[in-house]
Amino acid sequence: MAQKRGAIVAAARDGFLGRGYSEASMDSIAASASVSVKTIYSHFRNKAELFSAVLEAACTDQDGLFTHARTDNELATKFAWFQDASLRGLAEAGEQYLTHLLSAEQVALYRVVTRDSERFPELGQLYQTNIAHGRTKILVAYLARTAHINNWKPADPRKSARIFEALLRADVFEEVLHGVRAVDPEAIAKRARAASQVAWRLLEGSTE
Repeated sequence: MAQKRGAIVAAARDGFLGRGYSEASMDSIAASASVSVKTIYSHFRNKAELFSAVLEAACTDQDGLFTHARTDNELATKFAWFQDASLRGLAEAGEQYLTHLLSAEQVALYRVVTRDSERFPELGQLYQTNIAHGRTKILVAYLARTAHINNWKPADPRKSARIFEALLRADVFEEVLHGVRAVDPEAIAKRARAASQVAWRLLEGSTE
């Protein structure tokens, strides 16, 4: 049962990324998975639920813990930077964020959502719930811990996370999304360091 479900999700992933949400039919997904359409509907109520499963699989296949916020202890076990309340730790957090955001699969998923969200508004909500909010939650958790250790008050971790995300994404995300440029690990690390330096100064300035 689990194996068949996995085959359906894998076929749906290829279909959605290759043809887009609207053009990937349940019939074509069933054929790719070597199952009947009836079998797909025995696992998933509708196409949106199947797309949600694809997003969830994308979270668990690649740095799953980074998109599904867990406890501080779990995050500290997974990522050494989570315990480092310094500029270096912030830069490493930013590097992890960008590495996930700019991965080929995540960019492809974002393109699917953007292309078809006007016809299927639920896609945006599914993406936000399954992926985007998870990335933000982990930065919020890290910045809350860092603010506490460094006595940054009244710093708002959620607002700080949003600012840090904006600094990390500025220009580079749109350029990668539109195929204008490709980024390598060195470029990602350089952008993360630059963004963290600005964010750190802002965070220090929030201290009363």
